[in-house]
Amino acid sequence: MHEYMTMKNIFQPSIAVVFAAILAALFFGVFSVVFVEMFGEKLSLLMALPVVMIIGLLFIFDRYLLFTLILLLRPALDPILEKTKIGGLGVGGVLNALVIIIALLAIIQKDFQLRSILIRTWVPFLLVLLIAVGFAPDFTHAVKSYLSLISNAAMFALALTLVKTQADYGRWMRIVLLSSIIPVFYGFVDYATGGVVYADAGKRVASTFSHPNILAFYLVLIITLSFYFIKSKITYIPPSVKRLLPLYIIMMIALLLFTKTRSAWVVCFVFFALYGLVYERKYLLFVIVSPLVALLIPEMQDRIIDLTQGNEVVTYGTLNSYAWRKYIWESSLSWMQPSHYFLGYGLESFMHYSIDFFPLAGNMETGAHNVYVQLIFDTGVVGLLSFVWLYGSVAFYLAQFYKANKLMIFLAIMLLCQYGLLAYSDNMLSYLAFNWYFWFVLGSTYSIAYHDKKRLQNEFSSA
Repeated sequence: MHEYMTMKNIFQPSIAVVFAAILAALFFGVFSVVFVEMFGEKLSLLMALPVVMIIGLLFIFDRYLLFTLILLLRPALDPILEKTKIGGLGVGGVLNALVIIIALLAIIQKDFQLRSILIRTWVPFLLVLLIAVGFAPDFTHAVKSYLSLISNAAMFALALTLVKTQADYGRWMRIVLLSSIIPVFYGFVDYATGGVVYADAGKRVASTFSHPNILAFYLVLIITLSFYFIKSKITYIPPSVKRLLPLYIIMMIALLLFTKTRSAWVVCFVFFALYGLVYERKYLLFVIVSPLVALLIPEMQDRIIDLTQGNEVVTYGTLNSYAWRKYIWESSLSWMQPSHYFLGYGLESFMHYSIDFFPLAGNMETGAHNVYVQLIFDTGVVGLLSFVWLYGSVAFYLAQFYKANKLMIFLAIMLLCQYGLLAYSDNMLSYLAFNWYFWFVLGSTYSIAYHDKKRLQNEFSSA
């Protein structure tokens, strides 16, 4: 007879929970005194205090309700969380810390059967990063970045602990889908009111996110998940909602075009192309026609044509975004000394030293816009290999369940491939909100596939 986590034992007090509650109470008590003393005259910051106190109470009395609210609302919170920051810290940091604590409490539950998958996938990468924190040139920035990456692993771990049945999977995937409603609909408001204007791309839509690229990557994730809901024989999405999902996907694709994020366009195109080749050839017609329709839009034409000019570094010349990226990659790698090839210069050192090695930096630090180059610079070959191991091992473990649920596992592996492509041209490790949903969906997919297979094996052995 299997042991499944019920609502009763989820919230059953334990020594770990009581200890965490005491620590939280002490933290929020000290936080409130210091916060009011330092920032009591700043209204926007002062308003954060009651919010933090409410979050603390929710954590103490019902941490899974708190997590549900975070998962439901986090994509809409960037503009609010940004206003609570002081010295780089704010309510967002509190949420990150609590997600990590909730995950740690979940991991030590006695009935957690999937700890080994965390050890085999995430631990090598996190250990290398921890070493890289130790000799980072900007220790504070490195610690913040490391905690952010730990929170990604925490989302993966929480999915493993929370998803054990199809009902669990449906409940949490509905929450992920619902989390997109505010960003999607506000995205059209953002477009109508002017969006964000960039010198090299004109008007772009960021919606509730801090950058259009983050919105674009999040949309690709939700499009992929929504497509699975349409194509699979699931019962946890009502038929009326299923009928509306194609329209919702079309809305998200339109919004994706408005972000003007070319890499997201590419991965979305590749996703539908591969799905058409593997499963339904009729989608290949959509794949062929959609770029032609998009090119009829003048703004889309300009975004593509931009790649054909500004490809050479010349005096007083302006590089296009891709040529600029290649220039900073070449500059950073040629600046590296052979003695740092193995372990790099320390976590977040690329940003710190970009002023020194990049001729176009001026006095402004800049990111690598390439996860692979960033990891080589920050953590050396060891860090890059541990990153490849993380994604490769997750893909390997997911692939073991392909025969049991081909479509679900295909889409999960597609998400990993999409991330790998996007990592070539953007600072993917820095996009916390997107990474949270990405890893939660992957963790949920692995967990439900694992438990479904285990149930089938038990039924077969008892027959």
